Amino acid sequence: MTEAQPYRVADPTRRRVLAGLLASTVVPGVLRAQGGEPPRPPSLHILPTGQGRRNGANWANAAPFDTADKLVRRAVPGQHVLFGFPEDKEPFAWQETRMRWKGGGTADAPVHLSFGAPDGDGAVRPGPGIDDPPCLRMAGVDLETDEGRPNPKGPAFAVLRAGTAHLRVTGPVVHRAGENGVFKVAKEAQLFDLGFRHLHARRAGRVIDTAKDSHIDGFELSDCSARGLIRGFARFRSLDNAVFRDLDLDADFLDGGGGAVCQILAVTRGRNLRFERIRVANAVNALGAEERGSDYIQGDGIVLEEDTYNARIEDCHASDMGDGGFDLKTVGVQLIGCSATRCKLGIRIWSHHPDNLIKACHVREPISRPGNEGACIWLAGQVILRDCVLETTGNMPPFRFGKGQAPERLAELRMEGGRIVKDPETDLVKGAPGYLELVDVLLGDTPVSGRFFWTGEELQAL
Repeated sequence: MTEAQPYRVADPTRRRVLAGLLASTVVPGVLRAQGGEPPRPPSLHILPTGQGRRNGANWANAAPFDTADKLVRRAVPGQHVLFGFPEDKEPFAWQETRMRWKGGGTADAPVHLSFGAPDGDGAVRPGPGIDDPPCLRMAGVDLETDEGRPNPKGPAFAVLRAGTAHLRVTGPVVHRAGENGVFKVAKEAQLFDLGFRHLHARRAGRVIDTAKDSHIDGFELSDCSARGLIRGFARFRSLDNAVFRDLDLDADFLDGGGGAVCQILAVTRGRNLRFERIRVANAVNALGAEERGSDYIQGDGIVLEEDTYNARIEDCHASDMGDGGFDLKTVGVQLIGCSATRCKLGIRIWSHHPDNLIKACHVREPISRPGNEGACIWLAGQVILRDCVLETTGNMPPFRFGKGQAPERLAELRMEGGRIVKDPETDLVKGAPGYLELVDVLLGDTPVSGRFFWTGEELQAL
């Protein structure tokens, strides 16, 4: 992964006045910063069982997890709450939700929750990556069985409740979590300005989940990794103004079956979404696919559902997906410099919108699976491909047209420049009827331009 950008989260504009008022509040007993900077409140220290006076003043007097909810609610703008996990101890195991948080800081001084090994009285040292010894693990469920299916059930470690805003979470390293995630947003909670960084997980149902009717406005997820995801890394019911960057998320073919489909990053409803420098890989749901009444093989990388608008996906890469590398129902979506390799359907575009764009992308080696043949591009809407390379194998076409959100409208695809590599005997298009326009596209070594109509059986020049 490339070097991460500074850790910042966009703040909803309508809350800046309130944030400014809160930021001006004088906090007694704070530490004085040098150089005329605003004073920083003293850090709060928390260990699994606490010790000493248990007031959180330092590690010698660390508060226990049982009082963490109260400390987070009392945290003042700019304060750091440190969750320490000594490296010489076993990871902390949870069987029920241990924390329910609300509160936070201001736009200019968020509250920070940091997980890792104690590192002095003012800091913790987060694990550098997925292979670091874990801080946390969910107890009681075996997610590592080699026979049958892993069980993704289990409670979240921490729940974020209504009223949570201007919060930054760093760490932890987690080994085993259920489909409710390590962190879960509570039902009907409205949250603002959240950031998660350096989350590393192995064998997890999910890492971040959100309950029904919840909403987040202002979100960043960065510098995270995972290996062995059953349902995915993160799912959002409603999400506005979000950035995802520098993520390495590998499902590692951990198959939960047709009833536990894996979507590595999923948004049901969203506005203004950005994805940068992300790798998603190895999500295939083949076990018991017929449970849903079909043999269709599932498993997706980045999934943006029908009620999503304005998404940009840049330098992101999907490989070995049972279904779609990028499954995008977004109205107004742009993919720039991305790739999909050995996915059944490399990129899926569902919406009719003139700004839908796939630029400088490389889609290769689609793989047919039960329930559907493979293709580089699946289209039920409208899109422009510009300077892209599409490489198919066997009898799989570069393009497959389908029916989607507006079934009465035919697919419309325009490809400008770029190159298509396919077997000479393979159709350029398969699937439902639709329109195809090529502008100076290399078909093998031959430049081709023209407008065509695919009837569903043959390609006709217009």
